[in-house]
Amino acid sequence: MRKGILGSIAALAAGAGTAWGQSPGSASAGDPPAPAAVAPATVIPAQAQTSGPFGGLFAPTAPAPVIMPPLASGPPGDPQGLGPIGGYGPPPGPMYPNPGPYSAPAFQPGPPPGNGGSYGQAPHWWTSLDYLMFFAKGQPSNFPLLTTSAPVDQGLLGHSSTLPLAGGQNMSYNPISGFRAVFGFFGDADRRWGFEATGVLFESKGNVTSVSSSSSIPTLALPFIDSTNPHVFTSQLVANPNYGQGQAIIGTTNQTWWTDADGIVNIYRSAPGQKIAFSMDFLAGYKYLQVREDLTIDTHTTLNQLPTMSPVFALGPFGVVTQVGTTTTPAQVPFGGVMISPPATVLTRDSFLVTNRFNGGQVGLRGEVRCGMFTVNATGKLSIGDMNERLQITGASSYTDITRPMGGLPNTGSAFGGVYANASNIGRYSHDEFTVIPEVNMNIGLNLTRGLTAYLGYNFIYINNIARPGEQINPIINTATIPFNPAYGAAGQPNVVQNLFTQSNFWMMGVNFGMMMRY
Repeated sequence: MRKGILGSIAALAAGAGTAWGQSPGSASAGDPPAPAAVAPATVIPAQAQTSGPFGGLFAPTAPAPVIMPPLASGPPGDPQGLGPIGGYGPPPGPMYPNPGPYSAPAFQPGPPPGNGGSYGQAPHWWTSLDYLMFFAKGQPSNFPLLTTSAPVDQGLLGHSSTLPLAGGQNMSYNPISGFRAVFGFFGDADRRWGFEATGVLFESKGNVTSVSSSSSIPTLALPFIDSTNPHVFTSQLVANPNYGQGQAIIGTTNQTWWTDADGIVNIYRSAPGQKIAFSMDFLAGYKYLQVREDLTIDTHTTLNQLPTMSPVFALGPFGVVTQVGTTTTPAQVPFGGVMISPPATVLTRDSFLVTNRFNGGQVGLRGEVRCGMFTVNATGKLSIGDMNERLQITGASSYTDITRPMGGLPNTGSAFGGVYANASNIGRYSHDEFTVIPEVNMNIGLNLTRGLTAYLGYNFIYINNIARPGEQINPIINTATIPFNPAYGAAGQPNVVQNLFTQSNFWMMGVNFGMMMRY
């Protein structure tokens, strides 16, 4: 029985081998049995089975063709939807030309941080905040505005004892503090096109000269040229021993701010991973700038002129003329067409306010070099546009006369005009001027982290056409327009032609300390 079972298994194996060795559809009951030793079966593609001379039985066993996957040129989340990437480096990574924001239109991220390329990558967005310490061109004044002298010279220019106390040269503003904020971003996947907004604001900075009369400064005067005789200097007294005690305050302020809105085009950026990374951006956009300055001259005079004592005589007995008393005649000072008496006080004010507003387009270039922990960048801009100049001139005088009967109220009054601001020029005026504004900023920074940089820089901005209040003061004055002058209201005085909007230039420069964050 054992031999019968073994014989059945051998027959079954031989029959199976014969069946696997035949071509499909060629088996029949009368075929001879196949050899017992059978080679391992090989699946031959259908197109290869029918190509041999014997029905494909001895056809070559070529591998099936492989359909290549689509080009992988983007990481997960690629905005172009091209799928993941094999990694940074040789294929299956990026292929020539380098894709992404460095040379080709396909999206491609920079190298991972471990390869040292993070410092050369283009940021998605950036923001910075700076503290500014600037110096500005002082307030110009081509004519002295306050003088002192020996009492006899009454502060008149050209006399040996006369000295200018204010005006006649630029009045400095000293250091001016300010802040600058910047925010920008690249809007496309390749980080080639972006936008940047900049705002700069400075404090309102002033320069004040205040002088009071004293034994060492007995005389204070506002010098000017009388239109009736333009070849001779004259003055309006503020203080004099024979006139009164007084004080003069001359002050000027400046406040400057501007804002930029720029589109950015990256025109060159070195590939990441380089030891020294360089980039160059082109900027084009809009600038709004405002420079607001004023200059005021305030005076305060307390009259102290002594009254005139006149004796009173009468015819006495025997026809003898004798003095029977005295008559006191208070000193009289003209003011605005009325007479006031000491110890009356007189106040005058002259104010010149100029607001310059610039609107224009600008273009610029910005370059940056990053090497390890250090960054150096420089930005140059040129703005061209319209400077709208608005000038407001105001002047007023007032007095308070306390020489009233007991229980009476002080006598007060006011008049139109001061000294330099009078009826010939008081008003509001507007003017437009074509203006060019170049601006330069250079920084050197230390990269504290891959995204945080601390830096120190230098800045310069220049305005070629601007109106400044100190240059709008006309030293030629019609004395008939000064309320605190004996000639006030006089007829026949020659009119004064006002040359307003005298153009000047203005500059600011200084250092900045700041921090920038990139992502």
